Amino acid sequence: MATLQESGRIALAIAIVSQPIHLAWGRGDTTWDSVPSPDPNNAITLAREIGRRAATQVSYCRPEPTGEIELATGRYALTATPTTNVYVKFTYAFGDAAGETVRELGIFLGTQIKATVPAGQRYFLPADLLTLGRLYALERVTGFLRSPTVRQVFEYVLPF
Repeated sequence: MATLQESGRIALAIAIVSQPIHLAWGRGDTTWDSVPSPDPNNAITLAREIGRRAATQVSYCRPEPTGEIELATGRYALTATPTTNVYVKFTYAFGDAAGETVRELGIFLGTQIKATVPAGQRYFLPADLLTLGRLYALERVTGFLRSPTVRQVFEYVLPF
């Protein structure tokens, strides 16, 4: 069997950076509050999507013990040179999904928005989507109530 090379992994990262990246959040299933459900590896949608936000930042990054990006998986530094890691940041507006309980998050690649959506819009309801795109990663979380006084920010490093 052939071994995927680092230059091939960088090519994958370059291909991902060139397409739309969104973070969707969903209501999930209320039974998950009492009996946590493991994250499946074959999902193509969220259980009950509320909406999604376009990435506010997409950059290449590299592991760096003193890097400015600090995640549970480690620290990273941004770089202009393509690498095998892509940093994505999603900053939701205060009013996005206010009053909703969020139980799942999904990173989607290649989402297409309907032509009728106003230019410059960054938050999308399911009715705004022409195609969902491909679900890259899914995370089920302890349900949290979206407060209109909190500006929710999510950061991820996508490895290739």
